[in-house]
Parts: sequence; structure tokens; C-alpha cells
Amino acid sequence: MIRVHFTAADLGRVTFRTEPQPLWEAVLAARALGARSMSPVARRWRRTAAPRVQGSMRPLFKLISPTGMFPDFLLPETSGDGLDPAIEALMDTPAEVIRAELEPWLPPGIDRYMQGLLDGRAGSRRALGVAVRDFHQQVLIPSSAELNSRYGADLGIRTHALLHGGLDTLLSALHPDITWATPTLTTHGPLDLPQVDIQLGGRGLELYPSPLTSSCLFLDVPDRRPVLVYPSAELPTADPAATTDSETADALADLLGRTRAAVLRALTHPATTTQLARRVGISLASTSDHTRVLRAAGLITTHRTQGTALHSLTPTAHPFLTRASGGIPGQIANSRRTTKESGYS
Repeated sequence: MIRVHFTAADLGRVTFRTEPQPLWEAVLAARALGARSMSPVARRWRRTAAPRVQGSMRPLFKLISPTGMFPDFLLPETSGDGLDPAIEALMDTPAEVIRAELEPWLPPGIDRYMQGLLDGRAGSRRALGVAVRDFHQQVLIPSSAELNSRYGADLGIRTHALLHGGLDTLLSALHPDITWATPTLTTHGPLDLPQVDIQLGGRGLELYPSPLTSSCLFLDVPDRRPVLVYPSAELPTADPAATTDSETADALADLLGRTRAAVLRALTHPATTTQLARRVGISLASTSDHTRVLRAAGLITTHRTQGTALHSLTPTAHPFLTRASGGIPGQIANSRRTTKESGYS
């Protein structure tokens, strides 16, 4: 759990980038290729992207741990937009910064490349720059149109929330695993990890949606605006033929029962069993029972990797869920938020 504490000055400095940043996208995409839990969008992307990975990209992957952690210096602050200034800033990272961020996590007997990076050798730095550039051009660019479109769609949703409800509405509706209670934003992960408290202290906060992560990531570097990466919206598409008659508004609860309907609505964003239990406010055992029934009915699918189960809606569930809820996907999300009030911690 990460608790982000705002001051009055921070509330006036909440921003988004107008478009995805090339180096951020490269790091998030490289991380996604080894992720255990993924959204359906990221899983589809990985099937086509993984065959494009080449040996020259290995230095980038060496800096991403099997758990998805990576050093802050991979995402430097740059003076200009585009990939070239970002790679230059990355290659200019002081050796002492690299050592401070890497050495505590490295096992003894590291390979020549990693030792060269720790020593600040020009060859290792160039290899990292080549790795990032090759990965961006050969793995990311072929799918950049879809990823950019999803980024833009999420910004559209956030703009609508800000215009119609203000900053409180924007922060409250970022993702089911993010809660906002002025002046604190809390992110909940799939596991019960120790609480981390971050004081913004007037630096503000940059929000960065990504379809390539299923959990929230936080970059907090001194003297920089902190960045919260959150899973971008993945909402079901409304069925044009769906009825909006108010008499059908509770049809889903009538059919499935209130709790099971809440479980299904909560999966407009994929979730692990722990995340899903937290969203709906029920026990893990009850969550497992409801997902078993929904899976047998063909409404959700479950992918299991190394002990983690990620649940997501099937194509069958999307029009059914929208029609039974009597409205647009945003209304489905809102009904889920009403449910979580009773027990979402």
C-alpha cells in the first residue's frame, strides 16, 4: 500500500503528459514482457511483441527484476521531448547514482556488462542506449498506434471527470485500486505489502496511464515531480442495441445476486483475487467461490501464473454487463464504487 499525501499546493499541480513518453513506454513495455499478472490488452500485445525481441536489447532487460522492479535512473528527467534526449540523459547518468541504485540488489559475481555499468564504462552505457533504441523501434513502434490510442482514450475519460466533477472526482475514479480521501491518495496492490507514505510537499503529482501494467507504480525522486503510473481504463464497449429502460437497472443483481453482480462489475478492470476481494469488500474465500461460478458461466476468464490468478471479463460478458446495468461503462464503474463503500479498506 502506498499513501500519497497532498498539500494545498499539490492539488494545484496535478498534471498529465499530453502523449506517451518514449522512454517510459519502453521501460513499461520491457517490464510487461516478463510480468506475471497482466491485463488482457497487455497479454495480447505480448503475444505479438515477444517474437520481436533481439539480443541487442538484453542490457535493458538486465535492469528489470523478475518481480518487475527497476532502478529510477532508467527514467531520467529530460530537457526535451522524444527518444533521443531521453537516451542521452540515461547515458549521462552519474556512475555514483547507478551504483547507489543497483549495488544493494545485485548478487555477487555479476557479469561483465553489469560491472561495466557500475564502473561507469562508456561501452556499457552505449550498450544500454542501443538496447533502448532497438527495443523502441523494433518492438514498440509496430504497436504504437494502439498503445497511443488507449493512452489518449484514458486522458479523455479523465478530462471529462475533471470538467464535470472537479479534481476530487478525477482522483476518486482513476482505478478501482486507488482511493482518494482528501488529502491522501492510496494505492492498493494485489498483496498486503508494508505501507509506504510519500509526502509530495508542494512538488505536485504527474499521472501516467498505461495499458501495459496491471498494478500501480510510483516514481519518487528528490527534486522531481513524482509520477504515479496506473492501469489505463479498459472499459467494456456499450451495445448499441442495449436497452436503457430504468426497469432493467437492477437486472444483473436480480439474476446473479447482489454480491456476485458486484464481483462482475468490479472486473471492468482485471484484478487478482486479492484485489477483487478488496474492491467488493468480501473475504478471499467468498471471492474465489464467486469467480468459480462466473468462470463456469463463461462470464470471466482466469489466468494463473506462479500462484497469482488474474481475473478478467470475457467478450461474452461485455455486452451482457452493459445491457444488464442499464447504461454506459462509466455507470458500471460508479455502481461498483457504491458497493465498495461497505468494506473496501
